[in-house]
Formats: sequence, structure tokens, C-alpha cells
Amino acid sequence: MHFRYAFSTWSLLALLAASPLGAQNINTAFRSKITYPGQTLANIWGYESRGHEYALVGGQLGLIIIDITNPDLPQQIVQIPGPDNLWKEIKTYKHYAYITSEGGQGIQVVDLTALPSPILQSHFYTGDGAILGQLNTIHALHIDETKGFLYAWGGGLFGGGAKIFDLKPDPYNPVYVGKYDQLGYIHDGYVDNDTMYSCHIYAGQFAVVNMADKSAPELINTQTTPNAFPHNTWLTDDRRTILTTDERTNSYLASYDISDPTDIKLLDKIQGTPGSGSIVHNTYAMRNWAISSWYKDGFTMVDVTRPDNLVQVGNHDTYPSGQGDGFEGCWGVYPFFTSGTIIASNINVGGAGELWVLSPNYVRA
Repeated sequence: MHFRYAFSTWSLLALLAASPLGAQNINTAFRSKITYPGQTLANIWGYESRGHEYALVGGQLGLIIIDITNPDLPQQIVQIPGPDNLWKEIKTYKHYAYITSEGGQGIQVVDLTALPSPILQSHFYTGDGAILGQLNTIHALHIDETKGFLYAWGGGLFGGGAKIFDLKPDPYNPVYVGKYDQLGYIHDGYVDNDTMYSCHIYAGQFAVVNMADKSAPELINTQTTPNAFPHNTWLTDDRRTILTTDERTNSYLASYDISDPTDIKLLDKIQGTPGSGSIVHNTYAMRNWAISSWYKDGFTMVDVTRPDNLVQVGNHDTYPSGQGDGFEGCWGVYPFFTSGTIIASNINVGGAGELWVLSPNYVRA
């Protein structure tokens, strides 16, 4: 796969003005950084309310909430205790945050209504009905905001298949409504409007599943990914293209035509730093951009306007102390703030997790 870059006058000026360390950063500007000595960081998400933008950070000791409205001067609001564990995943629905962990205790639900007050209501949900008290470890989650359902991936229950919960009646108290375990363990995935794109990482493929009937999901198709180790999926805004990441050495961000889900077509694949062996982790699509965390490479910005011709147009190395293969560096990146601010999390740098706050300059290829 050949490597592509697009440059703007802004980016060239930034390169000329930058130090040698920053010379590798294209179409991004560093704003600030917060370190957490003695605590690793995992994935991140964002939330907006009353003109404020908040970073929701999966800290080893629990959810960290930081006001990043002023990206040059972020202010931590609170850390809400959770399982002491490296793995944390976060998503939001309305004014609630949902946190999962391999450390167990099910799904932590936090009511964000009172922000910027640090006094926030929260509790752990461990299942109801047919799975009362059985929900414990969960690897990741996604929320179908169109239909109001939370999907929990991985963990021990149902062999790591999807557990589905209705959030509509009362988002603070999820209700178990079904599962999908026909293809075994699901590491992560994306769901919108009752269509699930589940990552069966150990089977080397993602699946497209009709989830309209939660009691009888319908498998539509499966697709093997370039490195046969799909970590996450994300749908583009036009809903015609799905993006995947393979969490393996020398891996790819890939795009597929799913306009006909019974006939999935691989369109293109791209690497952040070809030849380095670097590993892609999570990708998110926004207005025909793919923003992806690449562990030791930091994160990249790829123009997916033409999904059959992926072009990298920006990047920021949040882990300049290392490069190439390995699972150190950037776990997650979040690009959806109204202001355009990007936040990124480093797992562990010299014994401390790091939250980076940056400004992107999106340039079409």
C-alpha cells in the first residue's frame, strides 16, 4: 500500500516554525497536556453541555472528567472511582455516561446533568431480568443512539457475545433485552438504526447483523479484514462505507463498500507509517474524515471522501519516545467536539498516563 499525504500552506508554515521534535506533526497544533502519575489511561470520549466541552477519560482508577472548553487551560472536575484496571471504555447517551471495564462490576452509569459541579450521581448496573447480577467484565461498548440501545461487547457472559440493553425507558437504569452470540466473542463494534457491525477479532472478520428483533438477530454477512484481526468498526456519515482497524503488527485502516451488505467489497487500505510495523487501534469517522489512534504513532487524519482512495492528510505523534511495533502510546482519540478540538490519550509514559488536547486543520486531499 503506498503512502499519501496532502499539505496545505498552513501545514507547511507550521512545519517550518516547529522544532525537530514537532516536525513530524502535520495539520495539527498542540494546545495542552495533563499527566496522571501512577495511573494508566485507556479510551476516551466527549460530552458537551451549557457551552462547555468535557473530556471523559478512562483512568485506571475510574472516570476522569475534564473541562477542555479552553483547550490551552483544561480543568479537571472530578475522578469518579471505578475498578482498578487498565481497560476502560466510555460512551454517552443523552446526559449519561456509560463506562465498562475488564475489571468488572458491570456497567457504571454516571448522570452528567450537574456538570460543571463535581457532585455527580452514579451507580453500577450488573444486569436485570434473565441476567440479574451476572454482568461483570465487559471489554467495550457502543450505543445505537438512533434506537436507544446499548451494546456491551466481550467479557465472560455469553462467551463474550453482544449483550443488549434498552436505554429509552430510563437511561440511568438499563434494561436487558437480548444477546447476539452466534459467532462467538465480539471485541468491539458499531451499531446504528438496528444494524450491527461486530468485530469478531479472533475469527478475523466483522459481521453485519440485523438487530431489529433483539430476540432473533439475523446475520446478513461476514467479511475478513486485511490483517484478519478486526479491533473496531465505524460507519461513515453517508452510511455506505464501513471502516475497520486490525490490531496487529504492520496493520491497516481499511474501507469497505456496504451499500449492499450482502455483497461487501474491500475498497482500500492505508497505513500510518508504512514499514514501521506500527499498530492501529481505534478509528472514528466524522464528515468524511477518519481519525485513528495508532499506538506508538499517535493519531492520524485520513480523508475518506473517496473511500476507494484513502489519503492521510494529518497526524500527531503523541508518543515521540518510541516508534514502530508495540502497544504503547495512543489508546484513543476523540474528534467530535463542536469546537473541533481533538483529545487523545496515552496509556503510560514514564509511569504516567497522558491526556493531550490539540487543534486540527482539516485539509482535503
